Amino acid sequence: MNVDLSTFVPSSKRGLGVALVALAAMLVVPFVTTSYETGLAMTALVYLILALSWNLLAGYAGQVSLGHAAFFGLGAYVAAWVTTPGAAGFPQLPGVLAHPIVAMVLGGIGPALLALVIGPVMFRLRGHYFSIGTLALAAIIRLILTNQRSISGGSTGYYLNGGMGEVPTYLLTVVVAGIVAVATYGIVNSRLGLGMQAIHDDETAASGLGVSPLRYKMYAFVISSFFAGIAGALYALNSLYINPTSTLEVTWTVDTLVVVILGGMSTFPGPFLGTVVFMFLDNALTSIVGSLATTVEGVLIILFVIFLPTGLYGYLKRYVSQMRSDDANPPAEG
Repeated sequence: MNVDLSTFVPSSKRGLGVALVALAAMLVVPFVTTSYETGLAMTALVYLILALSWNLLAGYAGQVSLGHAAFFGLGAYVAAWVTTPGAAGFPQLPGVLAHPIVAMVLGGIGPALLALVIGPVMFRLRGHYFSIGTLALAAIIRLILTNQRSISGGSTGYYLNGGMGEVPTYLLTVVVAGIVAVATYGIVNSRLGLGMQAIHDDETAASGLGVSPLRYKMYAFVISSFFAGIAGALYALNSLYINPTSTLEVTWTVDTLVVVILGGMSTFPGPFLGTVVFMFLDNALTSIVGSLATTVEGVLIILFVIFLPTGLYGYLKRYVSQMRSDDANPPAEG
């Protein structure tokens, strides 16, 4: 029996359809699984949103950020300040403004505004200098929030009392993941996406054609930070407890890189494939090597960059293309 492997390596439009169907299927998870398994699915969705956001900035615009945890963590804290302002010494927001969904949106707006302010300065740096700059930014934000105990709880942490409950928060996260996926697809396949890919390929050539590198870098940076902040806000609304270690740890950045590089940078299906593989891999490594799992994942990034730079999706795509070529040109008999 011949199997059409192209079904498993979707085109861009087909990939979006498959992704949305998979996300729709995930809506039933809390009703047919245990609380622990729902928690794993929730973690996977948070990583998916983070991966889509980081892939937009690094994969399509070519700006490799090592400080993505800064925007994730800031989004978590903004959500905490909106839903539980009293613990930070802030006044209580009236009625609907303190709703978790509003907190989630503001959790995305806060990091986006930060990216808008610091972007012109950060983009004076290029290549690995930009990456180091974003890493330093994450360290600075973590240091500030750790020291400012009055608004962050310091290393002790911050409890939220404005959550919606485990199941509603999970269902909201599924819906948001779908919206982020559709938005990312729309951006990548628009004029904005073409501009990002142009500066990724060659900034000088793009500039000569009238494409402003700074403008498109800023678009990617702000949108990516907005999505990362939303992921952080959803994480906070689900866990109902945050601290600098749980939300601003570099592990969030490393794991996001692993997801995207495993699946395939600069591809739309890559983050989805990478998230599935990463969740199985991370749980297996944690059970085997414990706290060294992040170190092993870092090594995996290096190995994939060297030996499989296009990720699993790129490998599968090449494999399917080769199979089609072999079927179209069978070896001569004789």
